[in-house]
Amino acid sequence: MAEMRPTHRQIEAFRALMLSKSMTEAARMLSVTQPAVSKIITQLEQELEISLFERRQGKFSPTDDAFALYTEVERSYSGLESITRAARRIKAGLRGSLRVAVQPTMASSFIAKVAKRLYDGSQELELSVSVYNSDEIVDLVASGLCDLGFPQSHINTSRVQTGPVMSVPCFCLLPPGHRLESAELVSVADLEGEDSIATADGTASRLKSDSLFASLNVTRNVRIDSHWALSIAEFVRAGLGSGIVDAFTASWFAENGGIVKRLKEDLDFTFLSVTSPSSRNSAVQAQFQKAFEQELGFLRSIRSS
Repeated sequence: MAEMRPTHRQIEAFRALMLSKSMTEAARMLSVTQPAVSKIITQLEQELEISLFERRQGKFSPTDDAFALYTEVERSYSGLESITRAARRIKAGLRGSLRVAVQPTMASSFIAKVAKRLYDGSQELELSVSVYNSDEIVDLVASGLCDLGFPQSHINTSRVQTGPVMSVPCFCLLPPGHRLESAELVSVADLEGEDSIATADGTASRLKSDSLFASLNVTRNVRIDSHWALSIAEFVRAGLGSGIVDAFTASWFAENGGIVKRLKEDLDFTFLSVTSPSSRNSAVQAQFQKAFEQELGFLRSIRSS
C-alpha cells in the first residue's frame, strides 16, 4: 500500500479554506479559481482517505477530522513562520533575541524609551526585559539567563564582563505646594530639619546622600525609607516629605506632574552594563546598547523640571 503523502499545494489549499471558511476567499488567497480549489481539496481527501468537508448547497463545512488535521497543520505553519522571522533577523544582521535585566528605577519609563529608539530602527527584533535588583541582575547574566544587565556599580562583578561605569545626576523631588516649588535650584541645606523620604538604610544611594548631608552639617528627618526609588516618588507625591532620587525616576516623576528640582550639589547615581563571559557581542546587543546610550545622553541633558 502506497504511503499517504499530500502535497504542499494541497495543504496550502486546505489551510486557506479553513482560515477563510469560503471557497471564494480561499481561491483569492491562492490566486486560483474556485473549481481549482475544489479539485485540490477533493484530491487531498482521496489521498488521505478521510472526509474533510461536508458540501451542502455549495457551502463547505469542516468535519471533525478537518479540525483535527488543521491543528497539526497550524503547528507546522507556526514553525515555518518562526523560521521566516529568524531569516529576516539574520538578513537584517539581527541574529536572535535579546534578554535584558534592568533595575526598577530604569523600568519606570526610561527602558520603554530605549525600546522605542530600538524599534524605530528595525522591526525585526525580539526583546525580553526583566526587572530585578542589582545582585539578581548579575546572577542572571552570569548564569546565562539574561544576555545583558544594568546593575549598580558598587556590587561584585567578578563573574561577569563589565562595561564602563555610567552615571546620571540625582534630583530633588518636592511634594505638592512645597515652599521651594518656585526655586530654580535646591540645596540640601534648604532641606534642613524637613521630613524626608530616603533610600533604604545601608544601600549605596543612602550612604552617598547621608554623606552629602553630613558634609554640609544638615540634619534631615527621615520619615520613611524604601529600597525602590519609585516608592520614594509616590511617598513624595502623597505629601509625606521631599526625596532625592536618580534621573531615571525624576524624569518619570516630572512626566507625571511631579515637582522636580536640580540639586545645587553634585550627587550621582552610578551603574554599568554587564554581560556573560561566554557571550558574544551580537548585532541585537550592539543596537540595544546604542539606543540605551542615546537615550541616556538625552536624559543627562535635562537640567531642570
